[in-house]
Amino acid sequence: MSETVRAGVLGVGALGRYHAQKYAAHEGASLVGVYDPDSERAASVAAEVDCRAFSDPQALLAEVDAVTIAAPTEFHRELGEAALAAGVHVLMEKPLAASREEADALLAAADDAARILQVGHLKRFHPGVRWLAENGWDRQVPRYLEANRLNSFQPRSLDIDVILDLMVHDLDLILHWVQSPVAEVRAIGIPVVTDKVDMANARIAFANGTVANVTASRVASKRIREIRMFQSHSYASIDFVENTLGLFELAEGAGDGPVPGAQGDQKALEARDLLAEEVDNFLTACQGRPSLGVSGVEGREALDLGLQVRAAIDDHFQRYGDAAFGPEEGQS
Repeated sequence: MSETVRAGVLGVGALGRYHAQKYAAHEGASLVGVYDPDSERAASVAAEVDCRAFSDPQALLAEVDAVTIAAPTEFHRELGEAALAAGVHVLMEKPLAASREEADALLAAADDAARILQVGHLKRFHPGVRWLAENGWDRQVPRYLEANRLNSFQPRSLDIDVILDLMVHDLDLILHWVQSPVAEVRAIGIPVVTDKVDMANARIAFANGTVANVTASRVASKRIREIRMFQSHSYASIDFVENTLGLFELAEGAGDGPVPGAQGDQKALEARDLLAEEVDNFLTACQGRPSLGVSGVEGREALDLGLQVRAAIDDHFQRYGDAAFGPEEGQS
């Protein structure tokens, strides 16, 4: 492959359009073209970023080295396998696929083609997450994690539930930090404005004793995106909305709980273009160099845990049904 990666985008809705912009601006990439079943949409984005609008995905795949797939989840396997079979590296928007079987098929296709398969778990590139990694905070096994990702309703990604739409970001981070098999998942969730689960809470226990409590909603009145990682005598807190990192340690000799440590109790983080960093790391991998991009295997693990959460919600409903949300016994 030449030093400049010939890139394309399959699916140029809101997110795919952003990917096209990043490729067009990247000095290591040449944006060849975009494809979308909505030909008017494809033409509009192509004009914006000065590339070709393709009417057939195979025609685009024949002219590129790497592609982002930002189509609805139900098409991830079909488009991903076609790209990999054509010898094209793939950056798949999350979730990796609609099922474990489809994810496994994509992993096998990437192995057979000896091509890169990365997944768009954007929060791995957040400056708070990167700071914890660069300063050793993620080398100590967390004992407890708490994540809240709440958003107002948006008419997008309605082909999937809130677990694979929003919660999966935090599931990926938690798996990345804990590095232990899942032992038990308990969860509850309900549909509110769609026919799929729009609000969910999960309690996840790991084999090493770590426990995570994860909440996601896409029908909240307030936007909240935060995660807290508790270790022995210390904890870190990332606020993705305010872009801050809180670091707390138990002072030597203190017995009343965590107090601000020497590193300070609050760090304002530099604003970063996370999607640009994700695309940059993908292109780096395509050029055969070490990359921080999220692998297909890691994407499959996050998907698997999300599906376990969904199964636990289904089990809870089968056990209790509407009675779980009705008046207590003896009440009217």
